[in-house]
Amino acid sequence: DWAMDGAGLVIQGAVVPALQSVLIFGLLSGIVPKARGILSLSAVSGFLLNFVLVDYLYYWNHRWLHCRSLWPAHAVHHTPERMDIFITSRNTLWTPLLIVYLWVNGLFIFLLRDPGAFIFAASLTAGLDLWRHSSFAPRPGSALHRALGCVLITPHEHAWHHSRDRADYNFGANLSLWDRLHGTYHSPAARAEAVGIPLTLSLKRKLPFPFGV
Repeated sequence: DWAMDGAGLVIQGAVVPALQSVLIFGLLSGIVPKARGILSLSAVSGFLLNFVLVDYLYYWNHRWLHCRSLWPAHAVHHTPERMDIFITSRNTLWTPLLIVYLWVNGLFIFLLRDPGAFIFAASLTAGLDLWRHSSFAPRPGSALHRALGCVLITPHEHAWHHSRDRADYNFGANLSLWDRLHGTYHSPAARAEAVGIPLTLSLKRKLPFPFGV
């Protein structure tokens, strides 16, 4: 588990940002250099572009990863049997290539004249991702949980997404709006007791799963 989480942390914390800056930014600079900085948005618009629009794209991206054909690429993320911040990046080595953040964030950082607010929103999303996978959740049904849950996917909802019996709800990252809008929101008063799906594979199978031998 530590090896999986550590490998995922390196991928998401170092390799993905490198791909965004070197591969995507560099590729676009070579192909369409005149498009660099072509979008001029206010700080508020740049923030909302990432925190709202990219969040909605991720909602559908996440649902896509749960379809039958792509589930094997995402299943490793659902193997932990307890929620904590270390499991946030547990994935196969190549799964981040299927996540919209890698491609869309790199694209807009290239296109925006001042990407500062966009990058801040992306950093806030990453922080909320850590929190969402943690056990630091307000008590379900409390005033704080109701207030936060009106806007955000909290650790309580995301734990239900990781529940052993079902994982077909609470796909959102930042906003709970998308799940509410598309009928996939689930927030019962009870906590999800059993999380994590059984996937008895060796480390060398999990890292490239489902392509390992």
